[in-house]
Amino acid sequence: MIFAANETATPKVGISQQQASLKGVVEDELGPVAGASVVVKGTTNGTVTDMDGNFTLEVKKGDVIVISFIGYLTQEIKYNGEQTIKVNLKEDTQKLEEVVVIGYGTQKKVNLTGAVASVGSEELKERVNTDVLASVQGQVPGVTIINRQGSISINMRGRGNLGTSSPLFVIDGAIADATLFSSLDPTSIESVSFLKDAASSAIYGSRAAYGVVLVKTKDGKEGDVKVTYDGTVSMKIATYTPKVLSSEWYARLSNEAAFNENPNAEMPYTDEEIELFRNGSNPDMYPNTNWYDLVLDDLAVMTKHSVSVSGGNKVKYYTSLGYMYDDKFTPGASSNRYNMMTNLSSDITSWLSWRSNFKYIQNTNNTESGGIGYTELLTVPSTYVARQSNGEWGSYEGGNPAALVNMQRNPLRRLEEGGWNNNKSQNTLIDLALDIKPVKGLTLTGQMIYKAYDYKGKTYEANRNKIKDFVTGKELNGTDVTASKMTYDWNENTRLTYNGLANYNWSNDNHNISALGGVSYEHYKYQQQKSWRRNFPTNGMTGINGGSSAPSDMNTEGDVYEDKLMSYFARLNYSFQDRYLLEANFRADASSRFHKDNRWGFFPSFSAGWRINQEGFMQDANWIDNLKLRASWGQLGNINNVGQYDYFATYVQGGNYNFENTIVSGIREGKPANTGLGWETVTITNVGVDFDILNGFFSFTGEFYDKQTKDILLSYPSPAEVGINKDYKVSQNIGKVSNKGLEFNVSHNNNIGDFSYTVGFNLSKNWNKVKDLGANDPMIEDPWIKKVGYAIGTFYGFRTDGLLTQEDIDNGNYITDGITPQAGDIKYVDLDGDGQLTDKDRDYLACDVPDITYGVNLNLRYKGFELSMFGQGVTGTMVRFYQEQAWAFSDNASPREFHLKRWTVDNPDPNAAYPRIYPRTSTHSTFNNKFSDFWLFDSDYFRIKNITFGYNFNKSQIQHLGVDALKLYVSAENPFTIRADKRMEDFDPETPSGRGTDTRGSSSISLGVNLTF
Repeated sequence: MIFAANETATPKVGISQQQASLKGVVEDELGPVAGASVVVKGTTNGTVTDMDGNFTLEVKKGDVIVISFIGYLTQEIKYNGEQTIKVNLKEDTQKLEEVVVIGYGTQKKVNLTGAVASVGSEELKERVNTDVLASVQGQVPGVTIINRQGSISINMRGRGNLGTSSPLFVIDGAIADATLFSSLDPTSIESVSFLKDAASSAIYGSRAAYGVVLVKTKDGKEGDVKVTYDGTVSMKIATYTPKVLSSEWYARLSNEAAFNENPNAEMPYTDEEIELFRNGSNPDMYPNTNWYDLVLDDLAVMTKHSVSVSGGNKVKYYTSLGYMYDDKFTPGASSNRYNMMTNLSSDITSWLSWRSNFKYIQNTNNTESGGIGYTELLTVPSTYVARQSNGEWGSYEGGNPAALVNMQRNPLRRLEEGGWNNNKSQNTLIDLALDIKPVKGLTLTGQMIYKAYDYKGKTYEANRNKIKDFVTGKELNGTDVTASKMTYDWNENTRLTYNGLANYNWSNDNHNISALGGVSYEHYKYQQQKSWRRNFPTNGMTGINGGSSAPSDMNTEGDVYEDKLMSYFARLNYSFQDRYLLEANFRADASSRFHKDNRWGFFPSFSAGWRINQEGFMQDANWIDNLKLRASWGQLGNINNVGQYDYFATYVQGGNYNFENTIVSGIREGKPANTGLGWETVTITNVGVDFDILNGFFSFTGEFYDKQTKDILLSYPSPAEVGINKDYKVSQNIGKVSNKGLEFNVSHNNNIGDFSYTVGFNLSKNWNKVKDLGANDPMIEDPWIKKVGYAIGTFYGFRTDGLLTQEDIDNGNYITDGITPQAGDIKYVDLDGDGQLTDKDRDYLACDVPDITYGVNLNLRYKGFELSMFGQGVTGTMVRFYQEQAWAFSDNASPREFHLKRWTVDNPDPNAAYPRIYPRTSTHSTFNNKFSDFWLFDSDYFRIKNITFGYNFNKSQIQHLGVDALKLYVSAENPFTIRADKRMEDFDPETPSGRGTDTRGSSSISLGVNLTF
């Protein structure tokens, strides 16, 4: 509201082009507003109000004055020659009205009593990942997402059991899975909500034990047709290619290893041969082969495009089409993804409405060549020739005929002649619903959901001719592949769901009641078939019938199963004066996976909230938008670790017997019936606080949770007399796991004239512990152990104290398993004090699960310019590498730069990054390579996940093009990483433990456009 004075003053001729001094005051409903920004639009000419809300600004007629302050709606006023103005700012209540998607409905964020976090469309649409999960990594406290090459995992609030503990995915009310969620087009997503505690998740009962991920896609908005295009073109870059040493160093270190083993032994390579490796004058005999450079690309292209059309009047619609092409670092390998989505809704009458959602996603993966094996990129030595100068495949290494195993493993030959593979998957989701409102406040909903997944894959392993000896031209036995093989793999699953819901809402000035009741029925079916044939006459055949029809050259197998779930659920919400909040949830599930006498599971939850800022004694603290304490308790179930027919007795072929002097195939009991099989139950207690001031100027959320899992399925030992094979042990509900943790989320927003910014930080800390394993304690799964009192993911091995010194050797200050170690060998710690290296010296070393995860974001906006940055990190985690991934010459593996940090006579450092080097067959190698904390590498990191710089064109700049909005931007994914590891250094810190894995990681730079008509 604006009041002007002296409006009748008549300006002199030309005064509209002259500066005038404008005075004014900015107030809200309580009085003056100090620190408000007052700026002439489109200029840097501005000021701020004083303690009494007053300001003075030099202006000229026609200027537009922008008045803004955090927590209030921005106002624009055109100056028409007034001498003074008075501005009344109105509070921006948008944040208080923010709605969050919850199970079977929505709720105002300020009225939530459970632990729910959400990520909006703006945080997703400009990320260039192929997987939606990667785009939300680090943005939600308590949600741990690990982005590994080829796979992405998600976990909420720690590992809840001893097997899988992935959350439930729900897309527009339909039960889905991680595959469908990951393949969604990010531009079609309205919001993603994460339900982390029992109060928010209990409405989903038996599948919500480890959290729920709720996705709401975009709906049509009433109005004119709006067309939006989003497109990016990206260049991907490999970031951590292993730094393999040259063949010269392979020879030098081979000699050093041989000398360390036996100083009197003949060295593998002469000085002349080492020089030939170095100068490259005879590459047919003394090559320098870097397999990573030879068979992998360092750059790859990815592009994504999506078009959406929305609008409507009587019928509202949102339709989108998406396409993504992703080139791989392996030559000849690529993937394509096609997305189609249509959401329709209409109010037929005042009491009847309908809606429908249709989603279709097709993924194709094509590898035109034989692919690669990352193990061979290290185990095939750099001294082996990939291809001789005459075009024949390599047959020599280090001046001698090559080892047969190296010729068989030649990565370049496998890439070019190994065959091909391709696959296609299709995800379809159809959702139809009808809403009836028979009386005020009551809505009855009938819903049918059909989800189908279909996968078809075909692989061909090609015939290969014998390699010819480069010198003699003779064909070399064992270098060919004659048993070509084609494999078909097909599987599909469907899920049909019927939901009946009743929602009732009633309120008056003091009370607000919301009730939900529902019934649900699900029927899931799965079938799979796999077949193969061998011995194809040529490599040009693409049909499986071209293979041999001999019984020994063909095979067919398959599987089929189904299950059903019947559920009843209810939720009741009550609030008094928007001050005291209560919520209760209850769900009863009956699953066909359990015996009829033990089929039902019951999952209640209760939560309460107190909005302290709504109390009378807080009315003077009007700068507090929300101060809420909340607490919840509830129980959830887990059905994912139970097979469809685990409670049945199973029978297997075997136990053949003689019948009338003929051997007859028998059938015997594999596993006895287990009718007592029951639900795995998770009990979660959660306490939280929400604090918001000045409508986003500062926000804080804190959580403490206690999550206890019991009745985890574990197999138990059976007497041998029972006759149960070890592969068919009966399971019992006996395991227990505890997770406790803290979560924090802090954000700050501010406007200073045309400049605004947002800063945010989140952190979560988890304490995980196994509490009960029954008779299975401990469960040693080298290199891990599950042990009561320790975290899941704990490494179990020998402790070390650096490397042995010559003084240690001279004084006998070491323990051993029989050999006499040398200086530079690993120094093991004698935990039991018996002077020997035995299993009793093994200890609980570290964990591969981060105990702290955190994220930070920064967004800067000035006029049309935007700069955003997001970073994410973890602490408290280690990774274990072994064999060719860590040990020099393991399986003839080429050494890497990491091995140059080794212990040597000239560098007798007891803290060297690598022990004294030996040949792979040396007993010293066996001694040093025992699993110990020496082979654990620090995988803590902080990574800038995304930096985006963009410009939003002013509508006046583009309206002549018929365009409503246009944004151009450049974005970088994973441009920078701070890593804790200073030993190996050439692996991506998110790489999982193991050997022969893809450790490279990737970053990307992208150009993008958002266009709206």
